[in-house]
Amino acid sequence: MNRKTHKLRDAIAIALLASAGGTTVASAQEAATNLDRVEVTGSRIKRAEIEGPNPITVISRQDIEVSGELSVADFLRNNVYNSYGSARESSGSNTGSISTFSMRGLGSEYTLVLLDGRRMTKSASADGAAANINLIPTAAIERIEILREGAGAIYGADAIGGVVNVILRKDYEGLTVSVGHESPDGPGPDASSVAVSGGISSDRGNVTFVIDHAERDLMYNRDILPILAKNGYSATTPGLSSAFLSAFNAPANFYSGDLGGTFGAPGCENFENSIRAGDMCRFNHMMTSANEASLKRDSLLINANYELTENTRFFFRGISSDTNSLGVYAAAPVDSYPTIAADNPFNPFGVDGTLYYRFTPLGTRDSVRRDHYRDYSFGLEGENDWFGGSTWQLYASHGRVSLSSVNYNYGIASILQDAIDAGNFNPFDPTHPSVAEYGPIIGHTVYVENEQRTVNVGGNIGFDLFEIGGRPSGFVVGFDYFDDRLMFELDSQSAAGNVFGSAGAGLGGERANYAVYFESLLPLLDSLNLSIAGRYDSYNDVGSKFSPRASLEFRPIESLLLRGSWGKGFRAPTMGDLYGAPATTNLAISPLSSAGLAGGDAATCAALNAYRAESGNANFQPYPVNPCGTNAQYQFTITSNTDLEPEEATNWGAGVVWSPNENLSIAVDYYDVEIENVIGTVPLALALAFGEQGIERYGITRGPSVVAPGGTILPGQAQNILLPIVNGAVQHTQGVDLDLNYRFDIGAAGRINTKLTWTHTLADDFTAVQADKLERAGDFGRPDDRGQLVVAWERGDFGAAVIANYIGPHEDTEEEIYIPSWTTFDAQVNVNVPWNGRVTLGVRNVGGKLPPFSTAYGSPFYDNELYNIYGRVPYIRYEQNF
Repeated sequence: MNRKTHKLRDAIAIALLASAGGTTVASAQEAATNLDRVEVTGSRIKRAEIEGPNPITVISRQDIEVSGELSVADFLRNNVYNSYGSARESSGSNTGSISTFSMRGLGSEYTLVLLDGRRMTKSASADGAAANINLIPTAAIERIEILREGAGAIYGADAIGGVVNVILRKDYEGLTVSVGHESPDGPGPDASSVAVSGGISSDRGNVTFVIDHAERDLMYNRDILPILAKNGYSATTPGLSSAFLSAFNAPANFYSGDLGGTFGAPGCENFENSIRAGDMCRFNHMMTSANEASLKRDSLLINANYELTENTRFFFRGISSDTNSLGVYAAAPVDSYPTIAADNPFNPFGVDGTLYYRFTPLGTRDSVRRDHYRDYSFGLEGENDWFGGSTWQLYASHGRVSLSSVNYNYGIASILQDAIDAGNFNPFDPTHPSVAEYGPIIGHTVYVENEQRTVNVGGNIGFDLFEIGGRPSGFVVGFDYFDDRLMFELDSQSAAGNVFGSAGAGLGGERANYAVYFESLLPLLDSLNLSIAGRYDSYNDVGSKFSPRASLEFRPIESLLLRGSWGKGFRAPTMGDLYGAPATTNLAISPLSSAGLAGGDAATCAALNAYRAESGNANFQPYPVNPCGTNAQYQFTITSNTDLEPEEATNWGAGVVWSPNENLSIAVDYYDVEIENVIGTVPLALALAFGEQGIERYGITRGPSVVAPGGTILPGQAQNILLPIVNGAVQHTQGVDLDLNYRFDIGAAGRINTKLTWTHTLADDFTAVQADKLERAGDFGRPDDRGQLVVAWERGDFGAAVIANYIGPHEDTEEEIYIPSWTTFDAQVNVNVPWNGRVTLGVRNVGGKLPPFSTAYGSPFYDNELYNIYGRVPYIRYEQNF
C-alpha cells in the first residue's frame, strides 16, 4: 500500500529502522513511504502512522550489537529507563540466577515483559512477580520495543510501570554463525558467546531457528578486595568491621548475659579468616564468597508460519532455554543460635551461653542452579470480510519456568545441638578432631524445586467501525484466559525449618483469571485522534477490576505531534505474597527519621547509651552485633498474608514530538505514576518497633538479657524479627524523558547517526505504612538522571561507534553520604570482510572507570545492580553469513 509521505512519520520510521551498521537511511525512508498498517507496542490497532500517542523506544538488533553487551539482560540493565538498576545473577541469593528490568525504579513487578506481544511466563524464583530476562536468547531478538507508560487496558492491568516487548526473529532466510569473547582487565569475569541463526522459506511459509549459547564466569569478592583496599576499604579500617566481618565465626563467639558480653575463644585470631575485634573474633566472609554468580545459557528458538489459504495463516513459536548458575557463599552461619552448658567439657567460660558459630568443616555454601524455560505458542490469524473487512487472531500458549537448585554444605541444627550437649563437638576449635568427625553427620544438602506454569488462550478481531473525513475508525475487541500454577518445594528438613544457614521457604498455589478488552481509535478531526480502551480482569482469588485508558494525539502542523494519555491499572498480590511459607533473610536496619527511629536495634542502643553515660564506661559493647550500627545485619522472618488486597494505580503523561526535517526527530515526554495500597513490608526500623510493642503479626525474639558491670540489666541480642507482608503504602513518581535522533551525511566520508536518550526523575515519593512521606528523588541509590549518547559512523564496509553512558549523582543528606556521577565510554569498530563475514572489535568502559564506592552500601561497597566493577572490557566478535 503506497501512502503519501509525511515528514514526522518518515523521521520516526528512520529512527525505528535505521541503526549503526544496519538499515540505511535510504531504505528506512522507503519503508516509511511504502508503509502498510502495522501494530506497534501500546496498541492493538493497526495503523499507517508509526508515531502515535504512546511514548515508545525502539531498540534494534544492531543497537544491541553496538553496545557490545553479552546478553539482552546486560543490555537492558544498562538501559536509561531501568532508572535505579535491577537484579542480576548474584551469589548467596534465592534469586541468584535471575535478572530483571525495573521501569522508572518502581520495581520489576510493575514492568510487563512480552514476547511478540504476549506475556513471557514469570519466574517462580521471584514468586511469580517478575520475568527472568536471563532466559531470553539474545541471538533470537529482532528488536525490543519499550513502552514508557502504563498499559493496563491493553496488555493486562499489572502493566503499570511500562512494557518491554521483545520481538523475536522470524521470516529469516539464510544462515549466520557468530562467536564472541570478552576479557575484562579488572576483576570482572571472562565471558563468551556462540550463536547460529538460520531460516528457510517457500512461497507459502517460513521456518526460522536460532541456537544461542552464552556463558560468564564467577566473580569472587576476594578478586575485588585489592581495588577496595586502594580506595580505603578493608576489614581493618575503623568502622567497617560490621560490613566485612561477621559475629558468626569459627571458632565460635560466646555470648553470655551473666558475663555481660560476647567473647571470642582463647586464641581465636589464629584461625583462618578469623580476625580479632575487641573481646571477640569475627569471620571475614569476603575472603570466601562470590559477588556475582556464574551463568551459562543454552537456548533454541523455532519460529514458523504457513499460509493455509489466501487469507489464513498458521503460526508457531517454540523456545527452549536453559541456564546453569553457580553461586558461592561463605560457610553457613548457625542462625539457630545453639547453646552450650556451663559444665560442657569444651566450654572455657564456665557459664551457660549462646554461640555465634559458623559451620566451616564442609567449606563454602555452593549453590548449583538450573533454570529451564519452555514456551510453546501457536495459533491462526487472517483476514475476512466481516464488518466490511477485518483482521483476526486466535492463539494458545503454554509456558513453564522451573528451577532445580542443589545447595551444598548447610547443616541440621538439632544434630549440631545434640552433639554439643553430649560433649562430642568442640565449637571453639575448628581443627579439633570432633569437628571433622561430625561435619559430614551435621552437614545437609538443600534441594529446591520451583515452577511457574502459565497456560494462555486468547483471541481478538479488529475492523474499522466507520470513517470520519475519509479516515478509518479502528476497533479491536478480544479476550484472554490465564491459568497459573506456582510451586516452590524444598527438601523435608528445610521445609520443617531444621536447616541452619538457609533462607528458603515452600509455597504453592493456583490462580485463574480471564479478561475481555476493547480498543478504539476515533479520528475526531483531520489532525486530532482519540483512542479509548478498557480491560476487565477477573481473578478467582482476589476479585475483579476494570482498567480504562484514554489518549489523544494532535498534529497542528505536519512536523509536530502533541500527545497525552491517562489510564488506570491494578496488580494482584502474588501467590507468594498470599500463601508463601515464612522465609528468613538478613537485613541491615536503616534509620527512619520520619518516625524518629535511629536505625539498628534502636531500643537496645538507647539502653546501652544510657548505661554508658551513667557508668562512665563509654566503650562498653557486649553485643555480637553493635545495636547502634546501621550496617550490621539482623535476621528477619518474612511472613505471607492471605488478607492482602490488590494494588491500584493511576498513570498519565503528555509529550511532544517535533521533526523539522526527515533527518531530525526530538521527543519530550512527561510521565506520572501513582500506586496506592502497595504490597510490601513496613520499614525495618518500624517492624522492630512494632515487635517491641507487640502489635499483631509483628514480634521479636531476643537472646538472654545482658547483666552489665554494676548489675544493670540490658536487653538481649535481637535474634529474629517478624516482618509480615501488608498493604497500605503509596508510591508516586514523576519525570521527563528526552529522545533525540539526528542523522546526517558527510559526503564521501559516509554517514553519522546520533541518538541521545535521557530521563530525569522529578519526584519519587514513598509513604510506607504508618510513616511519613519520603521524598526520595536523588536520594541514596536513586539517581535523578540517566542518559546515553550514541554516535555511530558507517561508510561502505566500515563502521564505528562511541557510546557515552551517564548515571547521575545521588546522596543521603542526613547521613552526609554523597555518590558522585558515573560516566563511562564504550567504543567499537567493525568491518565487513570479502568472504561475507564481519569482524567487530570493541571496548566497554574504555577508561576503566571504577564505580562509586561508599560504606553505606555495605560490602562490597558499591551497588552491583546499578554499576559494575569489571573495569575496561575488551571484546571481539566475528559473524559469518552463508
